[in-house]
Amino acid sequence: MLNAMRENAGSWIIKVLLGIIVVAFIFMGAGSFNARRASKVATVNGDSITVNQYQQAYYNILENLRSQFGNRLNDDMIKMFNIKQQAIDGLIDTTLLRQAAEKNGLRVPDAELAESITRIPAFQKNGAFDKQRYKILLGQNRLTPESFETIQKEAILMDRLRSMINKNAKVSELEIREWYNWENTSVDIAYVAFKPETFKDIEITDQMLEDYYNDNKETYKTQPQIQARYVRFDPEAYKADAVITDEEIQQYYSDHEDEFKLPETVSARHILFKVTEDADDKTIEDARLKAEDVMKKAKSGEDFAELAKTYSEGPSKDNGGQLGAFKSDEMVKPFSDAAFSMAVGDISIPVRTRFGWHIIKKEAHNQASTMSIEDATGQITERLADRKAKNIAYDAAVSLYDITFDGEEFVKNSKDSGLELVTTDFFTMKKGPKGIGNASAFADTAFKLPMMELSDITEIGESYYLIQVTNKEPEKIPALDEVKEDVIQDTKRAQQKIAAENTAEKFLEKAKTAGSIATAAEEDTSIKIKTTGPVNRKASVTGIGNDKMLMAAAFKLTESSKLPEAVVQAETGLYVIELRERRLPLKQGLSLAKSYIRDQILSQKQSALYSSWVANLRNNSEITISKEFIND
Repeated sequence: MLNAMRENAGSWIIKVLLGIIVVAFIFMGAGSFNARRASKVATVNGDSITVNQYQQAYYNILENLRSQFGNRLNDDMIKMFNIKQQAIDGLIDTTLLRQAAEKNGLRVPDAELAESITRIPAFQKNGAFDKQRYKILLGQNRLTPESFETIQKEAILMDRLRSMINKNAKVSELEIREWYNWENTSVDIAYVAFKPETFKDIEITDQMLEDYYNDNKETYKTQPQIQARYVRFDPEAYKADAVITDEEIQQYYSDHEDEFKLPETVSARHILFKVTEDADDKTIEDARLKAEDVMKKAKSGEDFAELAKTYSEGPSKDNGGQLGAFKSDEMVKPFSDAAFSMAVGDISIPVRTRFGWHIIKKEAHNQASTMSIEDATGQITERLADRKAKNIAYDAAVSLYDITFDGEEFVKNSKDSGLELVTTDFFTMKKGPKGIGNASAFADTAFKLPMMELSDITEIGESYYLIQVTNKEPEKIPALDEVKEDVIQDTKRAQQKIAAENTAEKFLEKAKTAGSIATAAEEDTSIKIKTTGPVNRKASVTGIGNDKMLMAAAFKLTESSKLPEAVVQAETGLYVIELRERRLPLKQGLSLAKSYIRDQILSQKQSALYSSWVANLRNNSEITISKEFIND
């Protein structure tokens, strides 16, 4: 079986989603079959991890990130994810786990391995294993059948090993009860909010400004800026030069037959009488009778489009119920079945779908067909012209690049070639220059360039660019006068917060002396006491929202300590709070939730147990990473 799958499994270059196969085994590497063909990057208890394995693991992680982030993935993000360390750590863990599996006598017979591969949906077509699809997907991911079989075998072994470890995880009745109580206990608190922004009468002196500025200079530091000039090679500007021959059109038409296949479609109008799926029988019947009355009007000759505008409750009402052309799988089944079975010009009886009752008028039935080359010529010409224009634009960029050997020549050569040289304003890495479609991609390229050095030909959006940095301004801390307005606002906010904190602290001390916030507020009409009502730890409080810090402080209060030690510094402001009631959940609810809670705790315990076990393996193993790899 395995030999049959390996047969003719050569390399292919077809872009498919990487996650289909490899993501699940992202740290597995390229397998041990080629371990002796390359130098090693590490050894684990005497077993080597080769450069080839490391490169494959690195590539897998990188491609997974590309599938997630697309064009947003840049060098800074790659550094942030530390792919190099991820790859080597994953390979070390995999080697340790493989060694542990061997030590525990775990193995995967060839028959079981073959069956597991044929069951992978990515390799199936119409529910059955497809050898051609298998070859394509492996080639796309730089894998041979042998290396993938190693990956799959190791994945099965890892799963068995994990199951063996996880059997040791147990959940007690006490843990279930504590989880249930923690999740479902509620508190009702009274609170007074002290919002800094409500403290309006704040006097800001010059000394306050100077002190705040000196203490927070770093927050006003400007970002580095650069100025650049560039030539843009827009394919649209070269489209007139893109000549398309009849032979090219014929070749494209022959090579892309599927593009010109037209599916069977129906064009129709409809009138909808809405009925919800859970409506009672009377509501359903009343809507059907209304639909039937309008159907009779339509069949007697009244204009269907006008009836739709008058009676329909659907979004196409204003358009006379026009739905345009649609395929059978683009409508809900009852509607589609009726529309495709009717004769052109017919008006249906009321048809029930999950949206309600429909009256359908069929206006056309277009059989499946293939667009003729005559009809497709315009579309093909446009597509080929776009492709050629892009090639011509690239060639023009190459021509300028090839004759420009230093920074000063860029200006002269651009002018001599009749190309527009654009100079940007100063811009930051974050914002990029104005007038560029993808300014962040432009900035990413420009900020990597040394002064006056010409960039490589860079594709940004649909155009090509040659970029040269002409000026750089390093980050700097501006003088107070340059940022005075910002400092005034920031100083005011800081002073408002101080005023709010002082007021809240005084009120809390008064409440502690008086015994409650209600008593403390009796003589101060400006104090507004509100209550949350019973809320759990994850609740959103009316007028406040989901403030985790406030909830955390509320659940620390007890019957013997109803007031907090200090003012609550929460996400949404400053609060003085008081416990009104703590309510434990109903005991009856535990029996209903027990199974779910047990599964949640067990899952967490198993994950922690497995991670701890792997960490222990590492601590008790001899792992050496090559100096060449570390210093790379």
